[in-house]
Amino acid sequence: MKSIFTFTLLCSSLIFVLSCTLERKIIGTWQIESYSEESGDGSSANAKNIGTIQLNKDGVGSNDLSYRILGNERTEKADFTYNLNDQNITIKTDGESELAKSWIIIESRNDFQKWKSTDGKGNVQTLILIKE
Repeated sequence: MKSIFTFTLLCSSLIFVLSCTLERKIIGTWQIESYSEESGDGSSANAKNIGTIQLNKDGVGSNDLSYRILGNERTEKADFTYNLNDQNITIKTDGESELAKSWIIIESRNDFQKWKSTDGKGNVQTLILIKE
């Protein structure tokens, strides 16, 4: 009986540690080194060093963006909430935001993140984040 309890405790601890790993990696201030859009017709556009995104432990964050892509000037400063699960992060804002959607976390390291998302029209967005 004691070995079953010990095994269960070890498994529970391992699951807890693994689930917290992504959260620990993602918390902090990130420089958005690259933002790219690829359309369904094969055309693409890329903007470098477009601003920052701050992710706090409590599921709240903010962004400060300024960039030009596909001939459009975009500036955005917004607070948001986010939900992190498995390999996805979902960002929600009260207003319009380029970041407000679900992103698949393709790569996650302590100092580097790569996220991808779609806009529902066949276009794919990619973010490359570098920890400040």
